[in-house]
Amino acid sequence: MKIVRLFRRYGIAAALLLIILATGCVPLPADPNWGHLSLMGDQIMFSFHDRIVMIDPVDGSLSELRDGEGRTRVDDQGNPRPWTVSVTTTQTRFYSSPLLINEDSLLAASYDQRLFEIDLAAARVASETGINVGGHMAADPVTDGERLYIGLIEEDVIAMNLDDLGVNVWRFDTARGVWASPLLVDGTLYVSSMDHFLYALNAETGDEIWRVDLGGAVAETPVLYDGSLYVGSFARKVFRVSLDGQITAEFPTNEWIWGAPAIVDDTLYIGDAAGWVYALALDDAGFTSVWSRQVASRVIRATPIVTEDMVVVGSRDHSVYWLSRETGETIFSRNTEAEILGDLLLVEPSETLNISEPLVIVSTMANDKLLFAYTLSQGELRWRYAR
Repeated sequence: MKIVRLFRRYGIAAALLLIILATGCVPLPADPNWGHLSLMGDQIMFSFHDRIVMIDPVDGSLSELRDGEGRTRVDDQGNPRPWTVSVTTTQTRFYSSPLLINEDSLLAASYDQRLFEIDLAAARVASETGINVGGHMAADPVTDGERLYIGLIEEDVIAMNLDDLGVNVWRFDTARGVWASPLLVDGTLYVSSMDHFLYALNAETGDEIWRVDLGGAVAETPVLYDGSLYVGSFARKVFRVSLDGQITAEFPTNEWIWGAPAIVDDTLYIGDAAGWVYALALDDAGFTSVWSRQVASRVIRATPIVTEDMVVVGSRDHSVYWLSRETGETIFSRNTEAEILGDLLLVEPSETLNISEPLVIVSTMANDKLLFAYTLSQGELRWRYAR
């Protein structure tokens, strides 16, 4: 009966994905159908399907390749060369953003068990065969400048030296997959797992420091705030966990928590799998509800964007919602005509980025409408990007 309710509530595709997440025993779909956004300087780095591109936030065009003196590189016909990377010799699929490992190089983790080193200036992979790590990857690796830490979808966390990639320094066993990026703080690695546990590991040795059972699969990275870890789980709860591994507070939600929270000014904001958004005040006693509202009809996975006056969330019901930070009421919404799973990105004006106001960048699951750029204040559509 529970599976039937899932299908009725979320639809066939979403229910299947949620069941996969809950069990943690099946790999991700063969073709990534949501992308990953990050900022590289003042440009947008977008990973999706088999490629990674850099996009100009001003107009949504592909960023131009430039040499060390800032001059645009051109092809044999004199056309500007865009910053785009794809791997053609292997079946490569990206769920995560590339990691800047030095001023000249990126390291991209492919779902297909391979790491690819990318020359940042030339937008070129060092080797199209990549480096095999022996497991599928869906989240960003993290680094301390010496070692690389990677969660594997099937199970386990591994560490490699950056100067000897492909050889494990250590491997820590988890009963099920690690779908979220580890959190590295002061030599301790905090790891969320689909086996219901949040782990603390010694980053140098991989030795377990503690583990805590959160009652359900944990699919996102914990957030460190004011000396505590905050994370949600499929147990329909948000937890506060001390740095010595004790649950010090918890708050029940209406449905599973898939994404990570945003915490601003001692208030936590998070969405759940039924489209509810919660604003929870944080204090010594735990969580106090400021407001909670069902703003969407389907899953809210993306971490909310929180500004002075608004909270912005995206949902699988094809819509982006701008909410009042004070009350949670919907101020306005925009329909993308495609499902939203990936995190939103806020791009703000700067000395090097000539945009008139902040932009909310939204990625969807449709190839013909991959990215939307909306103004933060009014939700005006500035540009779209398609494959």
